[in-house]
Amino acid sequence: MKKTFRVANVCAAFLFLILPFAMACGSRAASGSSQAATPPDLNGVWSAPFTPDISKALGHQPPFTAYGASRFAKEDEIDDPLTKCLPIGPARGIQAGLMPFQIVQTPSVFTILFENQHTFRIIHTDGRAHPKDLDPTWFGDSVGRWDGDTLVVDTVGLDDRTWLDTAGHEHSDQLHLVERFLKADNNTIKWTVTFEDPKYFTESWSITLPITRQNTEIMSYSCEENEKDRAHLRRAKK
Repeated sequence: MKKTFRVANVCAAFLFLILPFAMACGSRAASGSSQAATPPDLNGVWSAPFTPDISKALGHQPPFTAYGASRFAKEDEIDDPLTKCLPIGPARGIQAGLMPFQIVQTPSVFTILFENQHTFRIIHTDGRAHPKDLDPTWFGDSVGRWDGDTLVVDTVGLDDRTWLDTAGHEHSDQLHLVERFLKADNNTIKWTVTFEDPKYFTESWSITLPITRQNTEIMSYSCEENEKDRAHLRRAKK
């Protein structure tokens, strides 16, 4: 009787020790190995280095198609959509927006609030796919998923009236963006964006920039208020 009781106690102790490991393994198997148990917290106000000419970050001009090269050769500062106070678009809003932006993160949605033009961008992280029929919008349709500690964001359905930067790099409504937000440390996000647009570029290309935390709050800004610049712009390219 005592021997049976002793064996039962040993078995119970063994199960108590291995149970947490078994539960952890089961949890990883159910959620998939690429999904972090707890995604990094990216909430806060952030800013990327102002990059008015995206080719500087790339190291050379993007791989233009003949059409893309001809369009870039003719573009002029006076044609910049921002001179008409139009929304800035998703990538330019981060790397050439001049102003900070705020990330508001929940389990089902990742929102970027831009101080520039007081606009916002919604990235769905609830597992949904892009709608089949999309009407182009200023920030497109964005869906995100966690690949380990990196948020991977896929964006399509972008309005072709936005620019990629201030230097006149355009895109078509076929633009496809893939962004990767990796939290390097508490004050830095490594942001990599890949551009794919068969109308403007012969192949996809990418840039990587650091996004740093800001000890500030985003403010209310609208360029329509007291705007006096556009009247003084003159066309430089023929």
